[in-house]
Amino acid sequence: MNNFDSSAPMVSSTQAAALLGVHVASIKRWADQGRLRCVRTPGGHRRFVRAEVVALGGSVDSGPQEFRQRLLTALIAGKQMSAEAVLLEQWGEVGRWEMVGDSVGIMLAEMGEAWSAGRLNITEEHVASETLLRSLGRIQMMMPGRDSTKVCALATAPGDEHTLGLAMTELVLAEHGWQTLWLGRFSPLETLCEVAARDDVKMVAISASGFSSLPSHLGDLVMRLGPIALASNTHLVLGGSGAWPENVFGVKRVKEHADFGELLRGLTPKGASS
Repeated sequence: MNNFDSSAPMVSSTQAAALLGVHVASIKRWADQGRLRCVRTPGGHRRFVRAEVVALGGSVDSGPQEFRQRLLTALIAGKQMSAEAVLLEQWGEVGRWEMVGDSVGIMLAEMGEAWSAGRLNITEEHVASETLLRSLGRIQMMMPGRDSTKVCALATAPGDEHTLGLAMTELVLAEHGWQTLWLGRFSPLETLCEVAARDDVKMVAISASGFSSLPSHLGDLVMRLGPIALASNTHLVLGGSGAWPENVFGVKRVKEHADFGELLRGLTPKGASS
């Protein structure tokens, strides 16, 4: 579609849905109806101007924005139990942790913008991040037992220190019955390759941010890890906004938690009959 400002911040269908508190199907329907303008990526995915999505919010539920504001207030104050209550309440509203996760992702982006603009100091940002990490971890521990035959190893790409997305991913996995093997930050490539070849590990999910991971390093990682995962019939999932290579060694590329949830629902675990 013409007359788009190419420098304007853009969001995906899932992010737009999280901003407005609606199902992603509603976003796609509004795009088809011309109610919400979009452009298509080379891969055919819709992208929307964030300001136009926010402007549309005046005619739909403002719940997600209120959720993000309430959560951020509790996090900055270091009130872990309050943060957990806000997260659980939102999960009760939307029904899936993947949808909560995408709203939290938007809040983290807004928090980064506030820090850059001087509206949030480094202490507040640190307290908020640590409180969120502890809150997600405690909620995950309270969830029902998972299937011991479905284990996913979680790690950030070497050199990437952002683990909040991984903690949210752990909740999504738990909701789908998966156990997790937490590798977290600073996992050497050799460790990732060893884990991917293990019989008890059915999936390896690695997150990379757009700020901390060089495309060349991500490419080298996939070239080393991809063949091992493929030979072991281990699902290799690459997440985050990093510049991961795509369409190689059968890897699954996801950028949002809703996409990851959809992927989990469609997977046949390693060792199971299709």
